[in-house]
Amino acid sequence: MIFNIQKCSIHDGNGLRTLVFFKGCPLRCPWCANPESQSYEKEIMEFQARCIGCGACLTVCPQSSVKKTDDGFIIDRSICNHCFRCTDRCYAESKRVVGESYTVEALFKEIAKDKLYYSMYGGGVTFSGGEPLTQPQFLTEIAEKCVENGINVAVESCGYGNFDTFKGALPYINSMFLDIKHIDSDIHKDLTGIGNEVILENIKKITNFGIPITLRTPLIPGFNDTTKNIEGIASFISTLHNVAGYEILPYHNFGESKYKALGIPYSLQGTVAPSDEEVRAFVKCANTILQHHNIYCFYVKDNHKEVIK
Repeated sequence: MIFNIQKCSIHDGNGLRTLVFFKGCPLRCPWCANPESQSYEKEIMEFQARCIGCGACLTVCPQSSVKKTDDGFIIDRSICNHCFRCTDRCYAESKRVVGESYTVEALFKEIAKDKLYYSMYGGGVTFSGGEPLTQPQFLTEIAEKCVENGINVAVESCGYGNFDTFKGALPYINSMFLDIKHIDSDIHKDLTGIGNEVILENIKKITNFGIPITLRTPLIPGFNDTTKNIEGIASFISTLHNVAGYEILPYHNFGESKYKALGIPYSLQGTVAPSDEEVRAFVKCANTILQHHNIYCFYVKDNHKEVIK
């Protein structure tokens, strides 16, 4: 199940890349910028700014789950049975299905459209999510297809999955980006719903396999923005092989509107992004440990990597 294909990305691997977003993730991070990636099933997103007020969605709903409100025609999701008739009828795409099933052949055809640009700019395809590792057979087949056709493959992952089922994909992956949200497993479970033991073990196994990885930590105020956490993550990273770098990702609320579109609350409303000075301090903190192992922490500012030693 794929929920988006984004062209011409420059932030998710080397060169110019196509991002393919797998739908479905076992974690429930409250800061997730793509909440539509969490469910493994098709969903409906509502964009009231597009609504033209025709009411067609209301007339075709067999459950009478579409209600006319002061904010427009809104789905009562407690009684919606996901028949998707409202999305089929919505002329303005105010109500839209998110999630589409692809065959390997159909997805590769879409990826291969930009093969010329990959060769010109050193790019390729990046499989993101959601969590690609939890759809291991499809990931293996599409990655193998890409490699056979000379397309570089990267994967972005939270690191959670059954290694024995996804290890078949590893020979066809050129690089990976893996998240460590928190080094303390109990806190990690409180934040995401799952402890970090499987994630850290998978990271070790992937690096031992030989795939170059970039580790990432989303820096979320009030959740994991402590010196103790960053030092703990840096200490763990210092024990690994094949680490290309450690990136701090400052919190942003760019996905907040998507929560409303899915009819779910955004629990981090009002959270303020960390200042540039705060981010730099955490990068420097990590580098006090990592630089002794020829690994460097960085963050991206104005499309450039900033390393503070």
